[in-house]
Amino acid sequence: MFLETKKILKSAKKEVIYKVITSLFIQSLALIIPVFWSNTINEVTEKNYRVGYYLIIITTLLSIFYYLWSYLNQKSWYLFYNKIYAEYTGITTSKTKNISNINLGEYTNILNNDTDIICNFLVNLITRIFQAIEFLIIYSYFLSFNLIIFIFTIIVSFIMLFTYIKYGKTVQELNIKRKVSLDNKTIMLHKLYSSIINKKNNTSSIISIFNKDNKTYLRANLKYNVTIQKLIYTVLGFIETSKYLVIAYAVYLVSIGNIEIGTILLIYSYYEKIIANFDVLGTITADYQSFIVSLRRLNKITNEAKTK
Repeated sequence: MFLETKKILKSAKKEVIYKVITSLFIQSLALIIPVFWSNTINEVTEKNYRVGYYLIIITTLLSIFYYLWSYLNQKSWYLFYNKIYAEYTGITTSKTKNISNINLGEYTNILNNDTDIICNFLVNLITRIFQAIEFLIIYSYFLSFNLIIFIFTIIVSFIMLFTYIKYGKTVQELNIKRKVSLDNKTIMLHKLYSSIINKKNNTSSIISIFNKDNKTYLRANLKYNVTIQKLIYTVLGFIETSKYLVIAYAVYLVSIGNIEIGTILLIYSYYEKIIANFDVLGTITADYQSFIVSLRRLNKITNEAKTK
């Protein structure tokens, strides 16, 4: 199915280019705007009010452009999503060779839920790549004015990244259990519908089994999502604490005249970007594991070689 994924992405070249351009603009503006705001504070602190007003105007215009490009980026997201979703659906239905090894519940969830998961991951991947580049730019900025802040931020980032990687396998196993329980619940739902429509006598027993499968799914879904959220909030809480330690050190640097007060605002803004990106990174960890699981499930329908 990975080969089919490559073909699908090649067929969506126009949508990919559109998404890349809009993502590039919004990620660039997200880094540039804090710089202008930081310079504004520095100029006002130095009583250069005229320059400060000009910088406020520039910052305002850049912010307007940011939201404009954000809208265009969202539009490009859905255009890209629709394109590859239609391609995946077409391939899945046309290349179906043998579905005797799966039940109706699994077949339904693969065509609906798993296709959606795959498309979401691929569309979001472009933005995620730019966010990874954003990390490098922020780290380079820290290195440019203070080695201690740079080293401290790098160490914290690597520890948190390792934490995500370490628990990735656990997330995948929980996701598999959640999907299997959803398949079982869905097949019982189909049976329940058929029983009600045909007015069969076994409706009560089917309802009982459905309720049991529904509870199993809810438990699996709860454990999966709570585990992810616990992991994400642990990482974000650690980085948030680290941010204030860096800010405290930056205040000390201001007190001895090594940096300007506007630099503290820039450090704060860039640490907020790091936190936001690690929040997304936690989601990526879960999304990637879901992506792999969904590709394997989709492969069961197309009956191709086993996904590696």
